[in-house]
Amino acid sequence: MTDASFRVLLAQDCATDACWIERAVAQMQSPSASMSRAARLDEALSVVAEGCVDLVLLNLTLPDSDGFETFEKYIEHVPHVPVIVLSGIDDEELAVRTVHAGAQDCISKASMDTHLLVRAMRYAIERGHVEQALARQRDVLQSLLDNIPDRVFVKDRESRFIQVNRTMLKMFGMEQQEDVVGKSDFDFFPDIAPKTRADELRVIETGEPIPGQIERKLLPDGGVSWTLTTKLPLRDREGRIIGITGISRDVTELKKMEEELAAERNLLRSVINNLPDPIYVKDAEGHYMLDNVAHTRFLGVPAESQIVGKTVFDFFPTAVAEHFHASDAAIITSGTPLMNHEEIATDSTGNRKWLLTTKVPLRDDSDHVRGLVCIGRDITEQKLADERVRAVNVDLSRALGELQKAHEDLHSIQLQLIEAEKMKSIGRLAAGVAHEVKNPLAIITMGVDYLGQQNFSDDSNVPMILKDMSDAVQRADDVIKGLLDFSAPRKLEVSEEDLNAVIKQSLLLVRGEMTGDGFKVVKELDPDLPRVKLDRGKIGQVFVNLFTNAVHAMGKSGTLLVRSYAKQLTGVGANIGDSRSESFRVGDTVIVVEVDDTGPGVPEDKLTKVFEPFFTTKPTGKGTGLGLSVTRSIVDLHGGTIDIRNRPEGGARITVTFKG
Repeated sequence: MTDASFRVLLAQDCATDACWIERAVAQMQSPSASMSRAARLDEALSVVAEGCVDLVLLNLTLPDSDGFETFEKYIEHVPHVPVIVLSGIDDEELAVRTVHAGAQDCISKASMDTHLLVRAMRYAIERGHVEQALARQRDVLQSLLDNIPDRVFVKDRESRFIQVNRTMLKMFGMEQQEDVVGKSDFDFFPDIAPKTRADELRVIETGEPIPGQIERKLLPDGGVSWTLTTKLPLRDREGRIIGITGISRDVTELKKMEEELAAERNLLRSVINNLPDPIYVKDAEGHYMLDNVAHTRFLGVPAESQIVGKTVFDFFPTAVAEHFHASDAAIITSGTPLMNHEEIATDSTGNRKWLLTTKVPLRDDSDHVRGLVCIGRDITEQKLADERVRAVNVDLSRALGELQKAHEDLHSIQLQLIEAEKMKSIGRLAAGVAHEVKNPLAIITMGVDYLGQQNFSDDSNVPMILKDMSDAVQRADDVIKGLLDFSAPRKLEVSEEDLNAVIKQSLLLVRGEMTGDGFKVVKELDPDLPRVKLDRGKIGQVFVNLFTNAVHAMGKSGTLLVRSYAKQLTGVGANIGDSRSESFRVGDTVIVVEVDDTGPGVPEDKLTKVFEPFFTTKPTGKGTGLGLSVTRSIVDLHGGTIDIRNRPEGGARITVTFKG
């Protein structure tokens, strides 16, 4: 009891009784008390309603109310203010009844004295404070329970509900505690009630709690609820178990998520296990966290084997395992994925396989690399098939090349045979014509010489006519000589010669063709040129013919450049010689002579015809068209090649190549 003063309201219409009671209240010194009086019940209720009363002394007999009904009216309106009932009769039954109904005490006026009244008032005040404190605690506890999202319940030893919180009431579909108190799970969850009862008996008998037990409940509305329930023994002050306390957390959504995740895991597991590609997941230390059937097959272990927590060193030889581990560690360290990388791997049985591998780092929510995921595709059969296809393609390409070459060779030989036969016929014809024409030309020459010795002074035109006739006979004789050279048997007198010397001698022989001072000869002859096997006379004829053609092409002035050098072939083209010439091969050393002029060049449409017999670009009467044909024949007989091209800077270049 505190030392603070408190206020007493006396509901009494008798002035005599009121005075006596006021003297008794005045004797209370600790705490000090002040008292007010109301003569009627309605007046007393109004005063108490104002909130300024700590204790009420209620006389049951008042002008506006009488007997126990007076107390009932009071307790109905103000149940929270302590009250002591004053009765005019000494009725024990009435006293018990009022106390049970909520009165702090019931005192008979006949036996009441000052000491008894003071003591009753003090006890009432003290009890009121305690009950208020307990009420506050109950309110706080109930508020706490009602605001906890978990379901909280208290049961007695018979598994009957004593108290539940609002969340549990909501689950039951109830509004008031009274709708649940005294009932059991058999009234709400008959399907799980036997098991629930068994669990609670175990808690009561052993005194040990049951923590975190998952329970499935069929709700009154037909729905299903999953709860995580913890059950604890409920003890009194002496430590005796008088029931149980339970806390249930609704984990229905979590359970659904768990089932969905389990379904997704099962689906994922089913998918990856039925993929033909090996798949695995490793942590940062290289321990397997997940794999599929194809990967266990690659490891050489049964599909049901437990590989989680193991490393490649548990399945492969050390050297192979170190290679695999280093490859995975590089991805984890760098955090850089490896996409569609072809590599050769050795499985657990030692077989070499081609794998198309993709490895990506496994990251957590903080984007830190915690491991890696690998998907590998066995492309061994594909690679072997590709190799077989490539080998077949190479063989086919080689065979096709050989076939094409054979076809070209056959076509070339066919053309050469036709050309040879034609040239053979032309040669026979040319030889016959030359012999037939040579004799008449000799007679004509003799006649012209004779007439030239005669005196035709009376006709000044005769000497001129005779001169023209002599020139015409000389030209005809040159043609006959060309035909004879063209048709002559191809026999060479070969010896090792200095090609530079042959070139210089040929240049001396064509000096007469370079009339005037407008011509310039440039010689770029390699002094270390190897000696060449050739017929000196016929090759000299070749160069005289080439130099003469170059000078005639340039006209009155120009530069004639002659270059000689040796080189090693790194590649060759088609052989342009006849059937007796050999093709040059890569690695051969050849001797090259280039003859450049500064003339107009050869028309592009005529380049392929310049070596044909009787073809010439000179005006009529200036050439027979046999020079380059004979030249080519001589070069062919030496196993060489001759080629003519126009130079980009102007003029033509003739290239003669001999085998070293």
